[in-house]
Amino acid sequence: MNFDIRLLNCLWLMLPLLVWNIILGPRMMDTRITSDLHSPKWLLMAENVVRIFVFVLPLLLPLHLKDITSNTGLWIYIIGTLIYFASWLPLLFAPQSVWSNSAAGLLAPRLTPYLSFLGVAIIGQSWLYAVIAGFFIILHTWHGVQNLQKLKKSA
Repeated sequence: MNFDIRLLNCLWLMLPLLVWNIILGPRMMDTRITSDLHSPKWLLMAENVVRIFVFVLPLLLPLHLKDITSNTGLWIYIIGTLIYFASWLPLLFAPQSVWSNSAAGLLAPRLTPYLSFLGVAIIGQSWLYAVIAGFFIILHTWHGVQNLQKLKKSA
């Protein structure tokens, strides 16, 4: 496998996700989403290490957009990114809604990025990236589930 950094790489696809998180992340105040208090240190560390790989590895994946597989990947990426963005909206604008207070609503922003990552993996033609991103989603969701379980027990 020959990795080289080119200007046209999949890192460009990560920018909308990063910008979204940087701008709107600080507005997420619900401890059921943001708390790290209920997870063991090893899980938080593993999640953050794998997160770094998920956001840096696209720099090494060439941006292929010339065949039908890549175009399918682009559609998966676009639809996945829109679903990910939409998963935040009820939590930001209707935090007292039934959806925003359900496990599905609270975990949706942790699960839905996989569609964007899968699109990146297809475009960059890297099954390894898809596996690493899947592992990140598992850790990220596990962290969120622990928050919900601990807060439910204390309520």
